[in-house]
Amino acid sequence: MNKKTRKHLLTISIIAAAIVFSSGEKEARNQIYADELNRLDGSEEIDGSRFSVDSLRGKMVIVNFWASYDATSRMNAYQLKETMKRYQESIFFNGEGLDVISVSLDKYRSPLRKAIENDGTGDFHHICDYKGVESKMAKLFDIYHPINLLIDADGMVIARDFNVEVIEQTLASLERKKIEL
Repeated sequence: MNKKTRKHLLTISIIAAAIVFSSGEKEARNQIYADELNRLDGSEEIDGSRFSVDSLRGKMVIVNFWASYDATSRMNAYQLKETMKRYQESIFFNGEGLDVISVSLDKYRSPLRKAIENDGTGDFHHICDYKGVESKMAKLFDIYHPINLLIDADGMVIARDFNVEVIEQTLASLERKKIEL
């Protein structure tokens, strides 16, 4: 058996193990995280529309907690835009496509709207209740500073880090690759 064939067999084995392992845990994981995700349903987006969790069903989702006054959050926005472009059409082992929910920890509308416009993140779902770290969403996810959560299609938080590179590495490891035999 040559090296290329062994590599493909190993990849197939890993995929099969992941499917077997995750199938028995799926219902339990849904019970753990579905409540948090469902509480996002009906939240008011900053454009006045109502956010629908149904739009995320079956997708990988990055929930980005940030603030317009935080310089690192603003730099992070560029990386998140690039990550969304790269993976929004991808097929993962547990999800298809990628979406970003941007939860602002701001207290003031004007700087928030200006930051979204300047950063070019209008394609994200933007939610803010203008209560800062006392936000309902921040309390729901136990967040007190900017951070990113990667949530899979079952509603399970599978990565939690401010560094977008960590989130992107997780996405890359879960992305299905075409296997040539």
